[in-house]
Amino acid sequence: MAVVAVPSLAKQSHLYTSADEVINSLLDLQLEKWGLPAFQDRIEGTLPLEPWCIGGPVIKGFGRGSKVLGIPTANLSPEGYSAILSEHPAGVYFGWAGLSGRGVYKMVMSIGWNPFFNNTEKTIEPWLLHDFNEDFYGEELHLVVVGYIRPEATFSSLEALIAKIHEDRKIAERALELPQYLKYKDDPYLESSLHQEN
Repeated sequence: MAVVAVPSLAKQSHLYTSADEVINSLLDLQLEKWGLPAFQDRIEGTLPLEPWCIGGPVIKGFGRGSKVLGIPTANLSPEGYSAILSEHPAGVYFGWAGLSGRGVYKMVMSIGWNPFFNNTEKTIEPWLLHDFNEDFYGEELHLVVVGYIRPEATFSSLEALIAKIHEDRKIAERALELPQYLKYKDDPYLESSLHQEN
């Protein structure tokens, strides 16, 4: 008999040495690895979710997004979101971002501890898939998260991490053109961010 463990606390997989596999969430369960029929709910490499919203002013992060990775993120503070963050496992998500007075954009987002950089706190790092000419720290950002791509992972090199992030971007961009995800571009939560002044 095969055993798959899903720890209730993050960073505890080392306690489950008798398990055949340790996963962070049931979102990551792949039945086909165990000779069972695969779930049929994945679409173009994504798992649709019941949409959930998060927002706040854009804050400065660790300074790695643009400088080290070449991927500018619009970080949100995790303060006040402990309940929602505990409901959603560390991983890569995607959806729509409304930026105050600017517009609605596709986004892909990491939620987690970024094991490559060994973070000690859980972060929320959306990447708005648009080229901006300037920073927008302090501006109000509203996110509607509509799907899940993959669990958080560690990488052997910075180059491997960057390549995977760009692969995540491509998956998100394609998926957000599908009707079941595109319809959330007009979500009232995003619209409300467009009418806020900074």
